[in-house]
Amino acid sequence: MTIALLVPVKHLDEAKTRLAPLLAAAERRALAAVMLEGTLAVAGRLAGVARRVVVTNYAPAIALARAEGFEVLREERQRSESDSVDAACALLAGEGVKAILRLPLDLPLLKGEDLAAILDAAAAGAPVVLVPSLSGTGTNALYRSPPALFASRFGPGSLALHEEQARRHGAVPRVLALESLALDIDDEDDVRELARRAVPCPALDYLRSIGIGARLAARQRGE
Repeated sequence: MTIALLVPVKHLDEAKTRLAPLLAAAERRALAAVMLEGTLAVAGRLAGVARRVVVTNYAPAIALARAEGFEVLREERQRSESDSVDAACALLAGEGVKAILRLPLDLPLLKGEDLAAILDAAAAGAPVVLVPSLSGTGTNALYRSPPALFASRFGPGSLALHEEQARRHGAVPRVLALESLALDIDDEDDVRELARRAVPCPALDYLRSIGIGARLAARQRGE
């Protein structure tokens, strides 16, 4: 079965706005770029996928994706991540792709073995595999076969929405709690969790290089 791995990337100048109280715009952009590079590096080594695709209209992401051996679907405009994913899924399905594994760019602790576990669940018969966020309410990875089986609903509460959509379309979803995919970096609490775990990774290295520990401590004190 032809499986494609799909990573949607919006303009990184608009990325991680919930981190604005903690990081300047250039720092948020740099952090997102570091995480994107890490995600593509890990995803690029995943066996069992026939195509690796980035959907974006952001020029630096296009250059990085091509350097990492990914195909690029260039958007004319971006409305939302859900729209980007669904448009890409429809296009890829029309080209014969039978299943899509969508990943976000902001998984600093991503491990290849957890991505392989998703494909193992699919190979065991799951037409839909959902990986929840650390909160248990978001969707940090989505596998579905066929690719356009139902509409994406990324955002708050998306896990329950995706489960409901899958069942409505006759598919029994498999929910996998995978540690390296659970932590995505969206807000200050996520940064604190990454710093608390102290697992070596490029995102944490970057945050430490700009003095994130002192900033977090100051904010904890209310300064």
